[in-house]
Amino acid sequence: MVDSIVSQLGRVELFSALDRDDLEAVAELAQRERYSRGDVLFKQGEVGRRCYIVESGELRVLHIDPDGVESEVGRFSPGDFFGESSLLLGEPHDATVEAAEDVALLTIDRKDFDRLVSEHPSILTDLQISPEVERRRRAPRFAWQEPDEVVVFVRHKHNVILIRRLLLPSLALFVILVGFFFLGVGSIAALILGGLLAAVPLLFALYRIVDHFNDNYILTNKRVIHDEHVYLIHRSRVGAPLGNIQSIQRVQEGVLAQYFNYGDLLIQTAGEPGGLVAFRQVSDPTVVQQAIFEQRDRLEAQARAEERTAIQEALHYRLNRGEKREQEARADEEEKPVEEDGGFDLSSWLAAPLRVVRYFFPALRYEEGDTITWRKHWVALIGPIARPTLLIALATLIVAFLLRTDMDPISILLGYGVVLMFLIPWWLWIFEDWQNDIYQVTSSRIIDIEQLPFGLREERREAGLGMIQNVSLTVPGIVGRIFGYGSVTIETAGAGAFTFDYVRSPEAVQTEIFRRIEEFEARERQKKAQQRRDELLEWFTVYDQMRHPEAQPRDGPVLPTAS
Repeated sequence: MVDSIVSQLGRVELFSALDRDDLEAVAELAQRERYSRGDVLFKQGEVGRRCYIVESGELRVLHIDPDGVESEVGRFSPGDFFGESSLLLGEPHDATVEAAEDVALLTIDRKDFDRLVSEHPSILTDLQISPEVERRRRAPRFAWQEPDEVVVFVRHKHNVILIRRLLLPSLALFVILVGFFFLGVGSIAALILGGLLAAVPLLFALYRIVDHFNDNYILTNKRVIHDEHVYLIHRSRVGAPLGNIQSIQRVQEGVLAQYFNYGDLLIQTAGEPGGLVAFRQVSDPTVVQQAIFEQRDRLEAQARAEERTAIQEALHYRLNRGEKREQEARADEEEKPVEEDGGFDLSSWLAAPLRVVRYFFPALRYEEGDTITWRKHWVALIGPIARPTLLIALATLIVAFLLRTDMDPISILLGYGVVLMFLIPWWLWIFEDWQNDIYQVTSSRIIDIEQLPFGLREERREAGLGMIQNVSLTVPGIVGRIFGYGSVTIETAGAGAFTFDYVRSPEAVQTEIFRRIEEFEARERQKKAQQRRDELLEWFTVYDQMRHPEAQPRDGPVLPTAS
């Protein structure tokens, strides 16, 4: 059996370069599966988990396009191999595969294969991976990526732009070298001076090279991202979900842009202000534009396929009068309260001190249910509170000095108390004002709350997650990088821009908002699809009642059987 599987694996392009021992190791993972005519191996939009080799029979490949039209786009016959990207990347399937007749298949599960490759890295090295899959496999993985998010490409500005930016430092270095060549080097001091002068344009050129490759234009299977990192100055990341893209304008200006084929892509969403994610001076802008549209269409096609599957399942349920499936599993069980044994309760003694500690050292991020709340970073408090803090410290030092003199200590302390009566409320006002400004994201909306102390005034802005078009972040230079804070700007359609200022870990805030948007949109798609399914099934019910008015359903509507 192993020899037969090894022989079949050896004829597959992906495994063709493996030696006998590695082929046998892969063959040990293979499982034989059989499907009857009409059985579905996997559906469009499902996450790929295995690859397949057809031993006998034939399979149909069905694809649903963004308009909801299903068509047969291919067939698999004995000897064919498919599922390479599923095995190596775990990407969602772009088509549905079903058995056109009884089939026998060899399958290799991705988890088993990953385990084998981790134990025998040489297998991965010898695989004959297709260029497109290899490019995606080698794409970098970023901290903000979601588990099921795959990087399609990472682009930088065209190298011509880098060459143009290196002309000035190169010219300066050339002048320095020519000058020393003609003037000559008369002493060690002159040599050191020349080296220092030459180091300036060299360092400047190195900085520009690093800056060039830190400006990333990223396309994933879920969104477009412009991630710009300028050392010691700032960091920004602007992104938009693929579903929010309305148009892409391609601009190529000048002879150089036409000759070297680079240009700008202005990706327009419905956000305000501008709603724009710009890919500037990227190479092959037409190819990049096409790739973005392909990913967007792929996402829409997957949504259509999921809707089609849900309709089929609903009709199958109605037609077969089966038991209703549970829509959601009860995964969130409430924790049972821990019974106290009636002994000494230390927590009651610590409650008051803990409340004081929590007031003066509040969490900058905390979760309550489905709501995440962020406060401004401590850095935002330093400037406003510095003045009363310094005055309190100065008054304390003066009092400490005066108490060492022969002055009446009662008068000194009374005066000190009067000063503190003004300074401490001032200090508390600023602290409370900082603490009351919070930003929140829930399962359905974002909230920006600005509240003056003691409830004097509260301003609350809200917007639904479905209104969000772009989410960008900015880290203000080296100070922001050291202390880990920045600003996150959320552009919405109709409600203006929300800015979460001075939040800790803005990258994590942006990622969390993107995750909530995706979950919200998935729920909305399911809700709308359910409404359409209910309407369709209601039509079937009414149609059946009109055809068979004498039939009285006992436990639900009876739909006509196929005729």
